Amino acid sequence: MNILGFNRVELMMSPDDIHAAVEQFNDLLGTSFHPPDLLSDGNVLSTTDWDNHIELYGPAHSDSPQWAMLAKKGRGGIGPLVWEVDDIDGARDHVLAKGYRIHFEYEGAGVRQIILDPDQFFGYLITFMQRTA
Repeated sequence: MNILGFNRVELMMSPDDIHAAVEQFNDLLGTSFHPPDLLSDGNVLSTTDWDNHIELYGPAHSDSPQWAMLAKKGRGGIGPLVWEVDDIDGARDHVLAKGYRIHFEYEGAGVRQIILDPDQFFGYLITFMQRTA
C-alpha cells in the first residue's frame, strides 16, 4: 500500500447548517465549496473543496443512517480522516492482513473508499480512498 498523502477531513453538519456553512466558509476562508449535492443513495449531503482538503457532509434527512452519528457526535463533529492511496484493493489487503476490520466500503462520485472500524481507532473513522476518475 502506497499512501499518496492526506486527502481531507470531513466536517459533519446538520441539514440545517450545511448550506450556511458553505456560504460562511467561502466568505471568510476563501474556500470554493459548491452547494451540497445529494449523494446517490439519497441519504447524504456533501460538498468538497479539494484544494483545501475539507468536505462538509451530513444527513440529508432524519431517516439517514448519518443522523444517528450526528446525534452522537453533536454539532462540530469530525467525520472521517481520509488518506489517498494509489491502490484501494492493495490497501484493503494490507488492512485485513494487519488484523483491522473494515467498517464500510463506498464507491461513487469518482472515488472508491474503505472506512476502518472506529472501535479499533479510538472512535475515529479512518478512511483510505482512491480516485477512479
